[in-house]
Amino acid sequence: MYLIFLIIGVIITFILSVLSGGGASLLVMPIIAAFIGVQGVAPIMTIGIACSSVSKTFFFWKDIDWHLFKWLFPSTVIGSVIGARLLAEVPTDLLQVIIGLFLVSTVVQFKAPEKTEVEQKKSIKAWHFAPMGLVVSFLSGLIGGVGPLMNSAYLKYGMSKEALLGTRSANAILLHVTKIISYAALGLINGEIVKYGLIVGAASMVGVYFGRKLLGRISEYMFRMIVVSSMVLSGIYMLIKNKAYILSYLADVSV
Repeated sequence: MYLIFLIIGVIITFILSVLSGGGASLLVMPIIAAFIGVQGVAPIMTIGIACSSVSKTFFFWKDIDWHLFKWLFPSTVIGSVIGARLLAEVPTDLLQVIIGLFLVSTVVQFKAPEKTEVEQKKSIKAWHFAPMGLVVSFLSGLIGGVGPLMNSAYLKYGMSKEALLGTRSANAILLHVTKIISYAALGLINGEIVKYGLIVGAASMVGVYFGRKLLGRISEYMFRMIVVSSMVLSGIYMLIKNKAYILSYLADVSV
């Protein structure tokens, strides 16, 4: 019964993920944690999202910005290895609160498009993604997933919805394969982890297929609105999930 619930949940989540530019990990994490345990969340999500990223890359191959991908390549590898190495050693509550606050803050970035596409591209350059990719891949390796953390940067770079999904997914393959190797080397992957990771991966590929069908029916403006909304909701979720830590921290500060 749990497997059926997990599969249906993953399919629905990844349909929404395609329409919102990412963030599936934040929604699937609590389901996995409830039945497998917190320690298994990061490696299971890594295997599952690697599978979904392969299918997204296949569907949006012709839209990938390879120039941008080249800037992301080295920082993604380095950051994910370091983050995976520290997975079992660093408390992640504070990191999740910081990420949650950042995601919620993106609500102030959304407005009706007033600039031309050329002007929008000037706000973020390709080389800016190298340091950003290092930080995001490190956080992803450390806590298992950071949701649509870089989506606002992709939008400011001036990408179309297809290019965002294709480029983000191509980079995600690199990120998650590196994390899988790192987790395996550290002894964090076993037969049960692989089994559930592949189940999540197979269900996610089904969700990506149907999500792609729906994507062509929404406008670029609507896509951007959905992306920013998903970032804010993801941030709120992360803050609620860490409510006990936040209240404890505030209590200590007020003493």
